[in-house]
Amino acid sequence: MMLTSGAFGYLFDYILWWVLYLSLLLHTCCFFKLFPWKVYRKLGLSIGNGLVFLCLIGFAALAGESYLRFACVQTDSFGVSLPARRWFALHTHLNSLGCRDREWPPIKPPGVRRIAFVGDSFTYGWGIERTEDRFPDRIQSLFDVRAPGTVEVMNVAKPGWDTGAQLQPIQDMISLYGVDEVVLCYVANDIEKLLPTTDDFNPIRPPDTQFFNMDSSCLMDYLYRRIYLPRIPSVRNYHDWLAEGYGDEGIWHRHQEQLNAIIGHCRENGVTLHVALLPFIRTSGDKLNITTLHALLRKFFEVNQTPVVDLYPAIAGLPAEDLVVNRVDAHPNERAHELFAEAIWRAFFAQP
Repeated sequence: MMLTSGAFGYLFDYILWWVLYLSLLLHTCCFFKLFPWKVYRKLGLSIGNGLVFLCLIGFAALAGESYLRFACVQTDSFGVSLPARRWFALHTHLNSLGCRDREWPPIKPPGVRRIAFVGDSFTYGWGIERTEDRFPDRIQSLFDVRAPGTVEVMNVAKPGWDTGAQLQPIQDMISLYGVDEVVLCYVANDIEKLLPTTDDFNPIRPPDTQFFNMDSSCLMDYLYRRIYLPRIPSVRNYHDWLAEGYGDEGIWHRHQEQLNAIIGHCRENGVTLHVALLPFIRTSGDKLNITTLHALLRKFFEVNQTPVVDLYPAIAGLPAEDLVVNRVDAHPNERAHELFAEAIWRAFFAQP
C-alpha cells in the first residue's frame, strides 16, 4: 500500500513517466535506424540531435523524480511536499495532547517544578530530526546537569498555532498538569490570523497551480515550490503583510488583548510567565524590520511587567544559510536552536 499512496505517492504516476520515457527512447532508436539519412542528412541530424537532447533531459528528470519520490526526506516551509510528508512520518511522534513530546502524567511529582514552553512550529522543532536538539530540550538538559530530577520541561507546541490558539493550551497546562511556569515562545507570525485575506491574496495558504496536478510528479511540485511560488505576491510579500498588520492600530489592539488574556490568566493562577521573542531567520520584502518589531513587542511586555528576552541578538550577524533547516525551509536548524537555548537559559534560568 505504501507504494501506491502515502509516503511515496501514487505508483501509477511514476510508472507512467517511465512508460513515456521508454517510448521516447524507442522512438529515438527507430528514428536513427529507419530515417533515410542519404536523402535528408541535415534534417536528420537536426531531428536526431533534438531527440537525443530530449532523452538526456528525460533521464535527468526521471532521476530527479526518483530521488524526490523515494530517497529525499526533508521539510519545506509549508510541509506539503511528498519529501516533507515523509519527513513528518519518520521523525515526529505525538503524545496524547497532539504535541511532539513524551507523554506527561497529569499528577506532578512532589518537589518537581514544571515549565511549559508554548509555541508554534519553531518550538515544535520543524525540520529538527532529534527532539533533544530543540531549545526546550536543551534547556531540560541544563536543568538535569544542575539539579537532576527537579525540573520537567514540557514542549506544548503545534505548527500553525498563533496567540489566539495558545490561550486554551496554557489554561489546560495550568489546570490539568500543574504547570508552575510558562515560556511563551513568540514569533512575529503569531498575529497572522488577525490579518485580512482574500481569495486572491492569502499568505497563510499559498495557491496550488491550476494547470498541473502536483501530486502526479514530485519533480514538478519541487520546481513549482522552489522557483515559481516564491515569486507570487502572496508569498513574496508575506513579511510585508505581517509588518502592515503590526502597523494597523485596530489589529495591534486586538492582538494586545490576546496577549493580555495569557498574561492575566497566568497571574490569576500564580504561574510565572516568561516570553522569548524568536526571530525570523530569512525574510522577504522591505517593510518588516525585526529589530524595530521586537522593540515594539519588548516594550509591550515590559509595560505589562512580563520578563522578556529577545533572541534576535543571538543570531544577528550570522549567515542565514547556517541557521535554517535547508534551502527550501526557513525554520531554524539545530545550530539556531542551540543559540536560542543559551540565550533563554541566561535570561531566565541561569540563576538557581
